[in-house]
Amino acid sequence: MQKVEEFRTGEVIIKQGKMDNGFYVLEKGAVEVYKNDIMLNVLIYPGTIFGEIGDILHTPRTCTIKARTQTKVIKYECPDLQTLVEQHPEIAVKIMETLASRLERTTQKLADLSITSTFFSEESK
Repeated sequence: MQKVEEFRTGEVIIKQGKMDNGFYVLEKGAVEVYKNDIMLNVLIYPGTIFGEIGDILHTPRTCTIKARTQTKVIKYECPDLQTLVEQHPEIAVKIMETLASRLERTTQKLADLSITSTFFSEESK
């Protein structure tokens, strides 16, 4: 099941730690991603998926998502994600693309941190 939702600037779309189901596709506007009240990212591209991690893993929300501007999203709610992706395989592809992209960025950040750490430890010798 899907429904269109609109949020005003600053309004919370997802609250970190909350247990609920469903994920979102950004239609219009921009959202900010917070972890422990620290802003990590700004999502501005239509078609961007967010909120999928808790839905896939059946865990509480890992981040807070707030509307940065007037924002319009499509929320997909399905008690059984497996059924949803069987009925709409394009959703499964989009989720895989999103997860792969995030994994690539995380891997690059870890590599950058490793290089920085190595540089500073060599410099202090």
